[in-house]
Amino acid sequence: MGIDEISAIRRNRVTVELSINALVEHLDDLFFERGTRAWRIASGVQRDMPAVPELPELVRLDAWQVVSELLASPRVDEAKRARLVLLHRHLARAFVEAQALPTSTKVDAFLREHTFFAAARTYTPHEALRELPKLAARESRVSLAGELSNQLVAEESLAARRYDVTLEAIAKLQLTPMSFVEQLHGRALAPRLEAAQQVLDETRDAHGDLLGYALKKLEPLLIPRNAAQHDADRAALAPWLFESFRREDLTHALSRCLTDLGLSPNADGRLTVDTEARPGRDPQPRVVELRVPDQIRLLLTPDLGFETYAGWLSQWGIALHRANVGRTLPFVERRLGDRSVIAAVGLVFESFLLDEGWLKRYLRLTASQAKEAARAFAFRQLHHLRRSAALALYANEATGRGTTAGLTDAYVPRLSSALGVEVPRGATLFELDVYGDHALHLDAFALEHLMRKHLLERFNEDFWRNPATGRWLVDLASRGQRDDAVVVGKSLEAGELSLAEAARHRVAIMGA
Repeated sequence: MGIDEISAIRRNRVTVELSINALVEHLDDLFFERGTRAWRIASGVQRDMPAVPELPELVRLDAWQVVSELLASPRVDEAKRARLVLLHRHLARAFVEAQALPTSTKVDAFLREHTFFAAARTYTPHEALRELPKLAARESRVSLAGELSNQLVAEESLAARRYDVTLEAIAKLQLTPMSFVEQLHGRALAPRLEAAQQVLDETRDAHGDLLGYALKKLEPLLIPRNAAQHDADRAALAPWLFESFRREDLTHALSRCLTDLGLSPNADGRLTVDTEARPGRDPQPRVVELRVPDQIRLLLTPDLGFETYAGWLSQWGIALHRANVGRTLPFVERRLGDRSVIAAVGLVFESFLLDEGWLKRYLRLTASQAKEAARAFAFRQLHHLRRSAALALYANEATGRGTTAGLTDAYVPRLSSALGVEVPRGATLFELDVYGDHALHLDAFALEHLMRKHLLERFNEDFWRNPATGRWLVDLASRGQRDDAVVVGKSLEAGELSLAEAARHRVAIMGA
């Protein structure tokens, strides 16, 4: 049934309900097709696959308006209203993304297909961004970072055009950039931005102390004043600890941890784990959802270092969370909810690396090795948290201006202050986040901290090896995505969501 039938809301409410149900059913099929394509490309099975277009009915302005009218109707019961809210949020983002699709496609093509030569090889911008911190030789990083910045600056007009058409699309919804983000998230943005600034202010000294220590471990003559972003990102990988996080121990450590939690590593067949090396394979760990909960795919690449361990833990945790969603829940409650809740679950697993007990049990590190590793990993997480906080604040400032003029003057000092090192201007327009995804990342940190407090109170300090923790995680997953981060946080009775507390926890582990 098409959008014309949906427009019959003013004539026949029954027809509207049936049409909404039909749209949701088509959306389920669309997600499956897109997930299948994403999986085949990421796993290297098939590279040249045409994009799966959005359903025309879902990206028309009147589709969003009709759901808006339904939500305003007093005749809609609360259960249906909750599902309509989730659909409403999806339609808002789908409309804006569809309006910006031509320019977004060009930006994505540039980042993934444009090539340039630097540091003795050819890169695409996407590869350069991913590989830059992994280069051990500083002269190679300097060369690549400089040329990457030049390439990005040369295409700023492309990113600026995407920014312009995105703001135009948001205006068609009769929303401001801030109210658009609040529409997508279902909660106010201003208090979360205040919390982001608070964290940047409170953790500046602690982050600077550990940054100085990490840079000296990396290169004896490096200090924050003469270091660049690629140096800080390299230091956050803690390459001096690579031998404590060996590739050959990776699978055994994670499988043993999941077994201790009473979790089936493949979710009793609902989760497919792919670690096979093949040409064209995406090296980044990722979860791809085909059908939730029965067809979840997990792509993992074995390697050394706690960056790899963190990615495996986080993505495996997310994959199991998605594979344990209640099968009988409505589609919108299985697929369209608050992604910060899912990210928080990933952080719960990733943050096992903050626990000296976990490191000693599963990696057999000595007490001193475990303390050093936990301290370095806390710095890594705080470094990423501060970056997300700065980008969330920058995005709000940038989208509020309505023009790209002078954005470099906002981006460079804000990011340089947050990261404690010099930041190049190249990514100024490419890192504009109009959807508030960085704010969701901050929400995930706050919720993960509450989850951890709750698990500590219920299952003691070694909750990471308690089968009761596994049962709790499965129960949380079974509820689907109807509840957002705020509701989930309140249900834990472990306090209020607090980004500052999450940051202080990392600072305490850092010993700063």
